[in-house]
This record gives sequence, structure tokens and C-alpha cells, in this order.
Amino acid sequence: MDKSIRKLFTDELLAQALAAYGIKPAEAEILDGFESFIYQVTMGDEEYILRIGHDHRRGADLVYAEANFLNYLSLCGLSVPAVHPTREGTLVSAIPAADGSHFITALFTKALGHPPKRKDRTPELFKRMGAFLGRLHTFSAAYQPDENTPKRYTFDVDSKAMIAEAEKSLPKGDEVIKALYRETIDKILALPRDNGGFGLCHSDFHSGNFFITDKGQITLFDFDDCQYAWYIYDIAMALFYAISMDCQSQEELEAAQTFLSSFLSGYRQEFTLDPGWLLQIPLFLKLREMDLYIIIHRSMDMNNLDAWCERYMDHRREKILNNTPYCALDYARP
Repeated sequence: MDKSIRKLFTDELLAQALAAYGIKPAEAEILDGFESFIYQVTMGDEEYILRIGHDHRRGADLVYAEANFLNYLSLCGLSVPAVHPTREGTLVSAIPAADGSHFITALFTKALGHPPKRKDRTPELFKRMGAFLGRLHTFSAAYQPDENTPKRYTFDVDSKAMIAEAEKSLPKGDEVIKALYRETIDKILALPRDNGGFGLCHSDFHSGNFFITDKGQITLFDFDDCQYAWYIYDIAMALFYAISMDCQSQEELEAAQTFLSSFLSGYRQEFTLDPGWLLQIPLFLKLREMDLYIIIHRSMDMNNLDAWCERYMDHRREKILNNTPYCALDYARP
């Protein structure tokens, strides 16, 4: 999150956001949030999640479109958080900030279960993850919002914004990386957009964005990045975050293959994707690798990185310049 946005977010503004739902300040507990302010809140005997983001990132129409898609998925029977209206009956509220911009709120049902633990990371969970994403893509392919309903943005819009971030955030010595980033995006933009492979995607499907119950039920949340993109993008992102950084050793590659094979076995039970799309996974892995490189430069103090970011950025520039595969599996393998 941009530092200037953090400065705009005051206690008074938080109180207004809570009041829109009839929540008392004492009933709100702040949680970790990277791009938005996230609170666990209580109303009566029920717990919810309140997200407050700035309209510099997502305007009210985009948040409404996200909420509408989530409620559609929930009605279809997919385990995702429903979005609840304000006291005035709107799915989002816009709270004005001191500079004339707005913070946009959305209130979600709290997900059932708990974050996956190390012991949960089994082929059975990977298969459940794949089946969940397959169902999401099945419902996405059938999703037809009303013509008067705001729509989520496409990958084209997101990639244009990320190119601008790269230009602004990367140091002058990274001109070649900026060019490689644009080249990667151009390759993706040239991919076909048929209904069988392109639709509204979660775009950030990983274990940090879902809970599981003791019975193994997955509830997926954080649809803040959902966009019209290629379904293989969702699969590639699931792989990206499930494997070791760079995934080079034989042991790491075998673990990655186990994940992907198990994931796809579940996915194919719920959705049919042309196997040829699997060959595009390296392209989307490279995209996410460079996305994170840019985001870390944008949002972090490069002289005081946390342990994860420091490890990720170790020789990252050289790996990108050398076009080192992030995970060199045989993606033509069934």
C-alpha cells in the first residue's frame, strides 16, 4: 500500500466506515492487510471481515462488481464469503478522505475453518484445491451480470497499470527488465480469448487466501484481484505459491510435479480446459515472478526487507535477465 494512502486513513474515517454497518469501534480488531485495511468485526454473535481499500486502487464500481460476483458464486453453492449490505442497503460504501478521494468498504462473511497447516499439505488437499478452482471456472463461464451491473476489469487494464508501476518503481538500471516485462505481457495479450479458456478469474489462488475445515472444506476469499483473464492464469498462480522459490533441485521439481498432477486431477473433475493451455504456465509464472519484483520495489524499503522478500529478491534480477525458468517442469506431461 502506498505510504500516502496510509496517512489519509484516520481514526475518524475508520469510525465512519464502521458506522455504515452499525459496528462499534470496540468490536473491530485490525488484521494483516497488504493492499487494504482489514478488520475482524462482530455484530451480535456473528463475526465478519471488513475491508477498507482506497479508490486509487479499486473504485466503488469495481468493488461492487467483486461483491456481485461473490454473491453469485455463493448462491451457486461455492464456499466463498457472501458480501453484506450497509445499513442503507448498499453492497459498498464510499467514505471521503481529506484530499477528496474515498475509501471503499465491503463487509464479508468470515470464512469457516483455519489457514492450512504444513501437515495439511497433502496430495488430497491439492486435489481439493484443483476441484474448487474447476468449479469456480465452471460458474465463471456461465456468469452473465446484468448490463447495468458494473463489470470487473480485464487483464489488459491490470497489465497496463503494472507497466506504469514498473516505470515508476524500478531503478533506472532496470530498463532491460522493464522491456522484458512488456514483452511478457505482449505475449499474454496475444493469447486467444475463447469462452472455454477466458473468464472472470480469482487471480491470486494460494493457501494464504483460503481456509479449510477439519473435514477438508475449502473457503476461498480475497477476490480483490479478480479480473477477466485466462483460466490457466489461476492454475499457474496456484502452482507459483505452492512450490519452493525458483524450484531447481530434483526434490523440489518432484514436489512441484506432485502438486500440479494432484491439482489437475481435481480440476478436471469439475472443468474441461484444453490441455494445450498447460504449455502457457511458464509464461504466467514469469509474469508473477516479475510482478513481485516490481511490487517489492514499490511497496518495501529495499534496504530493510523482511526475511521472505530478502530471500525472494536474492539474485532475482539476474534470474529475470537470464530468463531462468521459475519451475522447469514438463508441462506437456498429462
